[in-house]
Amino acid sequence: MKLVAWIIRIVLFALLFVLALRNTADVSLQLFFDAVWRAPLILILLAAFVLGALAALISVAPGLMRQRLEIARLRRAVGNARTPAEDGAGASSSKAVAPYNVIGPKV
Repeated sequence: MKLVAWIIRIVLFALLFVLALRNTADVSLQLFFDAVWRAPLILILLAAFVLGALAALISVAPGLMRQRLEIARLRRAVGNARTPAEDGAGASSSKAVAPYNVIGPKV
């Protein structure tokens, strides 16, 4: 499977490289306030791709940060919930607690 993934990567890289070599003609991009950017077409396409990827990352970042904070809060809550139970179970540790996913009678 890794071989197939590497073959796809190599073919994709070769296609993009040929695309870059074929699109070296200068083009002008009309910006706001009569500003003009003259550059090779592939450079403008690369800039548009990078700006799109950056905009996607910026739009996803708040949700990811919120999830990380929630995970940290839940981990602290689990740690706090386990600590008193372990302290109280120290005296009567002869009885083992079975995990919930074990099939069979609870002994």
